Order: sequence, then structure tokens, then C-alpha cells
Amino acid sequence: MNAPLRHAVDCFIPSNVGDFQMHLFEECVEGEVKQHIALVMGNIREKTDVLARIHSECCTGDIFGCQRCDCQDQLNEAMAMIRLRTEGVLLYLRQEGRGIGLENKLRAYRLQDQGLDTVEANEALGFVPDDREYSVAAEMLKYFGVKSVRLITNNANKVTSLEENGIPVSERVPIVIHSPLRDRSNLFRIKQKKLGHVFDRLDVVPLAESIPEKYPLIAPHIFHRSVPLPAATEEYAEGVRRRCAEDLGNNLRSMLIQGPNMRGDGTIYDRQFDFILILDWADQAAAEKIASVKHGHPRGNFLYVSDVEYRMYPRDRRLQFFLTRRIHGDYDFGNPPTRKDILATAISYAIQIKDSLRPLLFDFIEERADMQQLLARAHVCLKRMDDCFLRVLCMYTTGKYPLHSSHLLECDDSDTTAGIIGVLNGWHSRSISPRGVCETLQTCDEVLNAFLRQVADRKI
Repeated sequence: MNAPLRHAVDCFIPSNVGDFQMHLFEECVEGEVKQHIALVMGNIREKTDVLARIHSECCTGDIFGCQRCDCQDQLNEAMAMIRLRTEGVLLYLRQEGRGIGLENKLRAYRLQDQGLDTVEANEALGFVPDDREYSVAAEMLKYFGVKSVRLITNNANKVTSLEENGIPVSERVPIVIHSPLRDRSNLFRIKQKKLGHVFDRLDVVPLAESIPEKYPLIAPHIFHRSVPLPAATEEYAEGVRRRCAEDLGNNLRSMLIQGPNMRGDGTIYDRQFDFILILDWADQAAAEKIASVKHGHPRGNFLYVSDVEYRMYPRDRRLQFFLTRRIHGDYDFGNPPTRKDILATAISYAIQIKDSLRPLLFDFIEERADMQQLLARAHVCLKRMDDCFLRVLCMYTTGKYPLHSSHLLECDDSDTTAGIIGVLNGWHSRSISPRGVCETLQTCDEVLNAFLRQVADRKI
């Protein structure tokens, strides 16, 4: 007989994954009140095939990131999957340590350090391997009138329990996430062998595996305008894309093009291209294949990261990915950066550029190096000033990222910005002078100083 369940309160929760409505339920069990949570996105009432996750509380994993389990990763991934659908529910049940409580869970950890596996440790303490039950999850779903669910789980017991309690499961959605910090293969095998969890292709599973979803690369509204890539650039990138897709196959999750030409500022004349490859798993074999692609496309620079590595990037460093165009694959790039993220990125760029600009100015003034070498260094510095600092600062002040230099001038028509862009345009027509470049570098230094002073004085 199900214990009485009461809906206590609900409120709006803006999370770093997306906006949810949090519902608190109270369950009375043998005189003790347990509080369970439902995180709901969108309208799930009276719906069928609702994307759902039943997640049991894990203090060590969910809060402190303990790598003995995959709980935190599953929690974050499930929330992200729900956000991709813009509709779904995550049920957070208060049954720590597979139902044995936090104290006994920590005692089980000590036994695991002595050589027992997770099931053997629970049994040594006098508990069954898994003491959880999910009837309360079914009751919470019934509160919302949910007719059936697509359940994010590897645990067949959750599917059986929901169906026995009147909630049909139309699909079991697997969720397998390996850790770059600790090998979880043995944990998964124990779950499969002793707890009835389902893992397909366990021995060849990539670093991160989730259900493919189509989702835009970035939120389009952050761009000032939509500008197509030049035809020559698209042709070159398509050749690289085909080669990467052939060599890397299903391991290639997404391929991105980044660099001066992505914004439509010119031709492929004397340009380098940066390609970012996001892989399901990054190993030596993948590195060798990418090296082979590089050999066939020497004008391309290739950066590759695993899906897990990308997700570990601090949010204020992900801006570079938001300003990158996808030419292959589907990938969830999360929420657009906040104004705080953008300002942090602008500050970081300002400091980096300033650190390289000052010694360059001294070398210009003292003529300490060959002029062609100095001009080449200056070109890199001014491009970073344009591509990185000015455009990100424009995004911070206007809410729009200018893809093209003309769009930057539409957003920021100051003489300073116009002067920097004018000098950069002069490089293509060979109409620059060392004196003009040096004066522009001095202007950049003044702009960066003024910006950093404003930040220090909290005026921006």
C-alpha cells in the first residue's frame, strides 16, 4: 500500500541548465516524513511519452562530485536532456545510498577500499544490494497526470516498478557516462551482473554517450546579423569535413570552423583555418587520424577535445565555442553565455592582449627586431584586439555579437574601433606603414587600460 503523499509547495528555479519549476512532495513512512522533489520543465500535465528521470539522492556524488559513482554526471546529463526537449521531469527521491542512508553508505565505502565491490559491501553491512523502491515516483507522476514516460535509466527495476504502479514506460532511454578521472567500467559491470542494469556495448562504450538530439549550435539572437561564409571558405571546409567524417566515422560528434574567415571578412588568400573536433572519445588512434587529415590539409589547424573534456570547460571559457560555426554534426552547446560570462571573457582577453602588446610596442619604438617580423606580430595582436576583445565587449554592451567588421562598426562607430579596423583592412591592400601600425598599437593599449580601469572601479 502506497504511503500518503502530499504536494507541499512549488516555486520557479532558474538553474545553470535551464528554467524549471520545483515541486516539493512529502511522504509519510512509518511516522517519518521524507521530502522528495520534482523538477519540471514545460507543461507535462496529462501528457504521454514524457521524458523523465528518477534520480535517487547521492550526497557524495551530486554535491561533492565523488567519482566512485556516476550520479552527478547522470543528474546533469538528465537535466540537459530534458532542456533539449524543453519538456520533461526529474524526480529526486530521498533514498541515499540505494536506500541504506548516508552513514551506512560511507561505511560501505570503507569496505570497498578493502576490496569488496559495491554490492558485497552493502551485504556485509547486513543490507540487500539495493533497498530502493519507486512507487512514490509513480505517485508523483500521477499528481501531474502523466500518462506514460520515456524513462532515462539503465536500471530495469525502475521500469518494472513504474509499470507495476500504473505508469507505462514507452521507452527506456540509456544514459552511460564514463569519467575522465576514474575508470567506471568495473562499476558498470557490477551493476549489470548483480543489479540487473542494462548496458549495451559495455566494452566499447565511448567516453560519453547520450541520445542524439538536434539542437542549434548557439542561440541565434546573440549574433548581430546572419552572415554566410564566403563560397571559397565553404568549399575548403567541406573538403575537410568529408575527410574527417570518413576517417573518424561515428567518433566525430561535431566539427566546427573558427578563425578570421568564419565571419566573412575576406577570402581564403594566405589564411589559416582553425577546426575544432569534438569527439565521443579521444585516444591515440583518433590523434593519428587527425594528424593524417592535417597532412592532407596543411592550411588547417586542428584542436580536438572529447565530449567530456568540453563539458569540463568553465562556462566563461566556452564563449569561443559560441562564436564558432558548426560544419558537421549536432551538438548541445548549452545556454547562451550570461553577461557575467561575457564580461569575464572580455577581461581575460584584455589582459592577454595587453601582456603581448606592451613588449611589442617597446620593440617597435626601439626597433629591436626585423620590421617584417614586428609587423607580423602586430597583425596577430590587432586581429586579437578586433576578433576577441572588441567584438566580445560589443556583445557585452549591446547584447549582439558582430560577425563582420562592418557590423562591428554599426554597433560601435567610435574613431578608435574604425582606426583599428582600417589598419587591419590595409594589410590586404598593402597600404600600411610601420608608423601607423605603431600608433594603432598605442591606441589599443590606451583602450585596454581604460577598460580595465572601468572594471576595477566597477563602472562597467
